[in-house]
Amino acid sequence: MARSRDEGSPNVTYLILLVTALIQLYISTLQVADAIRLFDIYALSPARLFEGVGVAGLVTYMFLHEGWLHFLVNAVALWGAGVIVEKEIGSATYALVYLTSGFAAGLVHSFLRMSSEVPLVGSSGAIFGIIAVLFLLMPFKITFATLIPLPAVLVGVMLSAIEISAFWLQSDVGIAHDAHLSGFVFGCVSAFVIDAKRALKGLVIALFVFAVLLYLGIYLGLI
Repeated sequence: MARSRDEGSPNVTYLILLVTALIQLYISTLQVADAIRLFDIYALSPARLFEGVGVAGLVTYMFLHEGWLHFLVNAVALWGAGVIVEKEIGSATYALVYLTSGFAAGLVHSFLRMSSEVPLVGSSGAIFGIIAVLFLLMPFKITFATLIPLPAVLVGVMLSAIEISAFWLQSDVGIAHDAHLSGFVFGCVSAFVIDAKRALKGLVIALFVFAVLLYLGIYLGLI
């Protein structure tokens, strides 16, 4: 896929933020029973998915959040990475990467937890896909995705290391690390589809940064 550069406003990012904020505001006005009913309909339930029920949840779950803190953390990450990526690859491609990364994240999560009735909500999988594109195509861009301004390559290396460790050690069981990792991997694949040459260069840079951080960690006795 040829890279299409769009220097206009990152309208899709702002639209996603607006829609999810309005949905969260609406949920906050509901009685608990009504909120639970809404989540039951629109969240992603792996067990129900494989019974052929709630297939639309593979998309709608991305626009629901457990609460304002959950929403705000994701909103900051999306704003910090999304604005940069959308301007670089164009709004149409950006929207496709966002939605397909979230879809893939939800699908992998469901396959790994086929009998689970715990609903999955949140845009993290989709956002990890966007961060992966930023990480590979624009490794030296400064991003506020983690609130602290850092180069994208450092953010990508740190987040992927944290998520792999958490998934492997089965820590933070209330967090869908498998969905985060799946979204990130799908975003990496998307980066290669968008611009394979730049993505390969970004991957080499990331491996070098990882090796340096690993060496420093061992040298300083942190690992």
